[in-house]
Amino acid sequence: MKNEKLTVIFTSQNQAEARIIQGMLEASGISVIPLDDHSSGSVAGYGPAIPLRLAVPESQAQAARDIISGRQAGFGNRKNRKGL
Repeated sequence: MKNEKLTVIFTSQNQAEARIIQGMLEASGISVIPLDDHSSGSVAGYGPAIPLRLAVPESQAQAARDIISGRQAGFGNRKNRKGL
């Protein structure tokens, strides 16, 4: 990863969602760098002013996108589980 260009692969206003995605990617062996981590605090009770972005090394970007798209396509959805 040294000196490798980073690619933003996920952006969210919801910090909990971003952390779940980060954990999924890291569990799959993908290096994740959270960007804007400390600047995404709430502003006057209206939620995050700046979304949290997750970046990965360019060489791992496609694998990360595949994992994220699998989750968004129904990972955890009861209809997609065998036998349910």
